[in-house]
Amino acid sequence: RLKRVGCTEWGLHALPMEAEPVLLVKRFLPFYNHLLLVKWPFIIGVVCGLIYAVASGAGLPLMIDIVFPILFGEEGKELEGVSLWVRQQLGGIEHWKLLVYTCAWIPGVFIVRAGAGFFNNLLIQYCGLRVLGEIRVDMFSKLQNLPMVFYHRNRSGDLLSRLLADTQALATVLVNTSSDLIKQPVTLLAAMGILGWKAMTADGFFVALISIFTVPLCVLVIRKAGRRLSAKAKLLQRETGTLTASLTESLQSALEIRAYNLEKVQTHSFRERIISIIRLNFKVLKYRLVISPSIEVVGATGFAVALFMGVRNGMDWDGFLVLGTALFMSYEPIKKLGAVYAQFSQGGASLERMEHILNQPDGMPEPDSPVILGTPKRAIRYEELSFAYDDELVLKGVNIEIEVGQVVALIGPSGAGKSTFANLLPRFYDPNEGRITIDGIDLREMSKRSLREQIAVVSQMPSLFSGSVAQNIRLGKLNATQEEIEEAARRAHADGFIRQLPNGYETEVGEKGDQLSGGQRQRIAIARAFLRDAPLLILDEATSALDAESEAAVQLALADLVKGRTTFIIAHRFSTITIADRILVFQQGSVVADGTHNDLRDSNPIYKAMAAGHVM
Repeated sequence: RLKRVGCTEWGLHALPMEAEPVLLVKRFLPFYNHLLLVKWPFIIGVVCGLIYAVASGAGLPLMIDIVFPILFGEEGKELEGVSLWVRQQLGGIEHWKLLVYTCAWIPGVFIVRAGAGFFNNLLIQYCGLRVLGEIRVDMFSKLQNLPMVFYHRNRSGDLLSRLLADTQALATVLVNTSSDLIKQPVTLLAAMGILGWKAMTADGFFVALISIFTVPLCVLVIRKAGRRLSAKAKLLQRETGTLTASLTESLQSALEIRAYNLEKVQTHSFRERIISIIRLNFKVLKYRLVISPSIEVVGATGFAVALFMGVRNGMDWDGFLVLGTALFMSYEPIKKLGAVYAQFSQGGASLERMEHILNQPDGMPEPDSPVILGTPKRAIRYEELSFAYDDELVLKGVNIEIEVGQVVALIGPSGAGKSTFANLLPRFYDPNEGRITIDGIDLREMSKRSLREQIAVVSQMPSLFSGSVAQNIRLGKLNATQEEIEEAARRAHADGFIRQLPNGYETEVGEKGDQLSGGQRQRIAIARAFLRDAPLLILDEATSALDAESEAAVQLALADLVKGRTTFIIAHRFSTITIADRILVFQQGSVVADGTHNDLRDSNPIYKAMAAGHVM
């Protein structure tokens, strides 16, 4: 059953296909807490919905029951066809006044109904926008705190789809159904109340009420269509996520697509996915739309039975009008509740995709009593450390001690474990075996925030965010002054080119810093590290993608940056590691050599090849 709805490969927990509507609705209950933020607009909106429901369920049938006999009865006998209470209230009124009061009932009912309906929809939609925002914030906050390994296992485009499209679908369900789950049952009860009242007072009505037993048939229709809808909706949401992921990849790979003439291949693939989504959308639409006409057919059949039995038992024309209106107002909320169930069925697919993020366990939780790390005073120790990405062992049995203030270069072939060795220090990952200690304290006993505050990172492709140059440098220290930013830029050899930009430090860098060259982006990242002034520093291939001129400027900045800091330098280029006090050589997840440049130049073939300028 799970395979049929296409959920198992995504790690989702599908709701059993035979689940009752109540169980389906129950899964959404935790998200209704967000309505507390807008409780008063929501309560007022619901009250307006109740007024609308009563005006529809009882107001329209009563209008017909009271107005028509007065308008079309003989003068002087206008009140004979209405109830005793109405005769008591209107008795003795002049005929023309009676007509005015009676006719005023018609716009009065519709004014109340329209006004209540308008404010109900307006306030409920406002609540929906607020709820949508809160759900997205919850999702985004969860994504910010999940470990890096989660991002290795999930495509960014699919996560984006879950954050935007699936939250939109869920918010729509929560808000629209919140109103209808209150409004439609009240409409149904009001109409049923009128039917019950007339059954006690009019000939043929009681027998006609037998037709109301067609309601269970409507429920069967709703459940059958809802099951099919739920299955197709899950497939649709999965395909939508895949499409978003492919689109994101394509937009981020514009250069490669043109370089390898992949435009037609990409367009064909995109077209195929769009066609698949159109087909699934059509199936979802089919099962959602079949509910209303099916209920109408069942309702019309029930009305015909009611009419036949009522007339056979003495029901008159006035009774028929009231019966028809009341029955219509009974079946209308059933149709709406059917649509609500369809929304829950379709929204269930989005809910499952969101739960994949919201229920994702934190593989690196904060300790119960976290240690706040200050400036490290003692060595960093890697003790019997092993680490694997899923089943792929990357580091095995590493034992290394790095003294405070030591600049250590990590070299070796690609995939040897250099970056992983460094990335374990800020606790981007936790080791499978062994531990890392700073000042004798296991990283897993520390506050992650305090640990990372002591570390600055400069990567091969540094991330610049949309905003100004100054804003991107300020990320190193959020409360930094303009003077501190400019001083950090000068130390990073970036102040000169920044001042030549159109707006200097206020120049927008563009998406991912695409308005700047690689060397300029790198120096801004180094300025950010200077501003952070952290005692621990990680330089991950910081010069590997630069031209000679940019590399020379960056090397000068790095030589200044590492002074007095415990530094990890991950590099392939010999020129980058000349500032290192110590060199660790990695191969197949192990540290196979440890020493200075002079120690390793002749004794280690890997280092010897690198020093000779060979490509690793």
